[in-house]
Amino acid sequence: MPSKTLNPNRGNWEAYFRDLVQRIERLGILVMRSGIVGNNTRRVLSVEEFRGFAIADPVAPVIFINAADVPEARLFTLVHELAHIWLGESGISDGDPANRRRTEKLCHAVAAEFLVPEAEFLPLWQEVEDWKANLAPLAAHFHVSQWVIARRAQELELIAEQDYRQYVVNRLEAYRHREERGGPSFDRVVPGRVSKRLAQAVASEAMSGRLLLRDAYRLIGVRPHRLKTFARKELGL
Repeated sequence: MPSKTLNPNRGNWEAYFRDLVQRIERLGILVMRSGIVGNNTRRVLSVEEFRGFAIADPVAPVIFINAADVPEARLFTLVHELAHIWLGESGISDGDPANRRRTEKLCHAVAAEFLVPEAEFLPLWQEVEDWKANLAPLAAHFHVSQWVIARRAQELELIAEQDYRQYVVNRLEAYRHREERGGPSFDRVVPGRVSKRLAQAVASEAMSGRLLLRDAYRLIGVRPHRLKTFARKELGL
């Protein structure tokens, strides 16, 4: 039986997410994230409708993650949509573990096992009065968010589905009512929104004169007079 000693050195889920995005993009898959429609901050994408989608195009496969969702839930969505690409089947994810569609169930299972292998997880789970006491240490061990750990526990029937759903509701409410502390500049958000790989390609073509600046703006949302600064500071061009 594996040891119950937890590994505190795997880092945090945010770093894991960024690393996975970089690795996925190196495979030629574009990863995009946004929580709004276009550049309209008043038109927020609905998490209830979808958490992400995948376009399994053989030439330019795309993963899109709804950034209006709680940040810690996006890691699972990323791997779920990657599973769609592996299967060669486009799809839209609502993130509901109870979804009975065959492809969605398979993508759920792939993401769960990829992030939190069952054989490693079960010996580490502690039967304690408050099951949520497991979340922080196991999240650190598996390099994922506490949300992913709660989801895995529900899938393996270690906690009731109602307990998991209530946990999700609480996390969403806490995220939606968080205090506004200001966010990163629009330029810093662009590489994530449109895929850094795509932003680099568009900026490079525009600065070389092979692509009109107005067309570059339509593709990545950076205004012409800011393109050179954006490319240098955020894309390393």
